[in-house]
Amino acid sequence: MNQALVTGLNGLSYAFILFLLAAGFSLTFGVMGVLNLSHGALFVFGTYVGLQVIDSLSYFWLAIILSAAALAVVGFLLYYVCLKRLYNRVPEQAVLTIGLSYVIANVVLWIWGPRAQIAQTPEIFAGALKIGALSFPIYRVFICGVGLLVLGLLWWIQDRTRWGAIIRAGMDNKEMTVSLGVNYGLVSTLVFILGIALAGVAGVLGAPILGVYPSMGDNLILLSLIVVVVGGTGYIQGTMLGALVIGLVDTFGKAYIPDAAMFFAYIIFLAILLVRPSGLVGRKVF
Repeated sequence: MNQALVTGLNGLSYAFILFLLAAGFSLTFGVMGVLNLSHGALFVFGTYVGLQVIDSLSYFWLAIILSAAALAVVGFLLYYVCLKRLYNRVPEQAVLTIGLSYVIANVVLWIWGPRAQIAQTPEIFAGALKIGALSFPIYRVFICGVGLLVLGLLWWIQDRTRWGAIIRAGMDNKEMTVSLGVNYGLVSTLVFILGIALAGVAGVLGAPILGVYPSMGDNLILLSLIVVVVGGTGYIQGTMLGALVIGLVDTFGKAYIPDAAMFFAYIIFLAILLVRPSGLVGRKVF
């Protein structure tokens, strides 16, 4: 019983890492219709930036801030220079961002080399939380807390603010929204930057658990796509639900059926595509 509970808690913390990673992908794809397949490579770049700050200054919080800031700048340039001109042209977006992902991966390889790295758990979150006979790392509890905070913030922006209303209106009819005098281009740019910055936060938080290596972006973008498709595009609640499903299934699979665990996420992905293509709580994007 204790083993199953610990496995479930591990799966929950992993799900929140997936959520932070996929939330940005969901925002740019589900909300804006921009298919950014370089999201995984940007996650890796942001993670290495954060690890460099930790190695140089030993300041975990500054690493999160600078990683998010670095990706925000890259995201702004990527959107303003390239993707803004390719609105609703998904094949062109896919080709462009796949090419960019290789460029970013090689930049990472050039700067930091091919060796995998793993960050140390911050001292403030070292140790374990003990409840009776159950022991669980405090850092994983912290990740769950950050994930809940980000989920609440994004939900509030989406459903309770004027910007959220503009975003939802643009999802339904961009041309009508623009014709009403709304500066939808500015809102779209800020949403894209926010989505990319979240990948930097996810990278620094996930580094002590997942580690990082230059080519891991390929796996991560696929995981992001699976999470978004399973949960449903267009709603941040769907992204969280998809991350919970994939995170828990993957963790329990590795704990109890390790030889077949790698297939479970793809089986769920295919089943959702066949039975409910819009996702568990999502909407059709195009």
